[in-house]
This record gives sequence, structure tokens and C-alpha cells, in this order.
Amino acid sequence: MDSGEKFSHYSNIRINYRIWMSSSTGENILDDEIWALLKAIDESNSLRAGAQKLGISYRKAWGDLVNAEKLLGFTLIDKQRGGALGGVTMLNEEGKRFVKTYSEFHRQFQEAVNQIIISLKKSLKNG
Repeated sequence: MDSGEKFSHYSNIRINYRIWMSSSTGENILDDEIWALLKAIDESNSLRAGAQKLGISYRKAWGDLVNAEKLLGFTLIDKQRGGALGGVTMLNEEGKRFVKTYSEFHRQFQEAVNQIIISLKKSLKNG
């Protein structure tokens, strides 16, 4: 059996990871769930619809956003209360910039991880 056959089972390996931002005290500021929530709010102009899309409660979504804003020291969303058609929640300019910057960071991080995974698999295969 050559090394290609011997280590072909490594092609099924997947590497999983999570990225999150935390404060200097270890409190969670932003993770992939909050990032997805911010993007869903931006798409729907609704905290409730964004939370529903992600399958999380409104209360959890609201709490996560309040906590993130508190730890960051600036707001990410603007809210307009109720009325006949309900309220509106949308990302403010800082929120949009934050999501855009984090999205680019996430993309670059994924590209780097992909290269590391390729290197790992080559090393295992050529062992």
C-alpha cells in the first residue's frame, strides 16, 4: 500500500473552530451567533424577525445586544418603538461598520485556516 492509499482516510477530516471577541475580563462581546443576529437585523430591520430567523428567543437576542453594546462602549442598533405596524430595529452606522469589518476579518481568518488545513492534510498524507 502506498502512502496515498494509506492516508486517504484523512480526506474526510474537517476542522471546526469558533471565533469570538471577549472583553479583558473574559465576557463575551461578539461571537458567530451575535454576528449572525446583527446581519439578520440588517436584512429585516427587525430584532424579532432576526431572532426568529436564527431560532433564538427575542429576550436572548435583546440581552446579547445590550451586553455587547455595554462592553463595546457604543451602540450597534437604533430602535423605533411600536405603532400599528410594530417597531423597527436597524443597524446604525457604527453597527454596519462593525459587521462589515468583522465579516472581512472572518473571511480572512477562514482563508488562513483553509491554508493551514491543506498543509496539515498534506503533512499527514506524505507523513
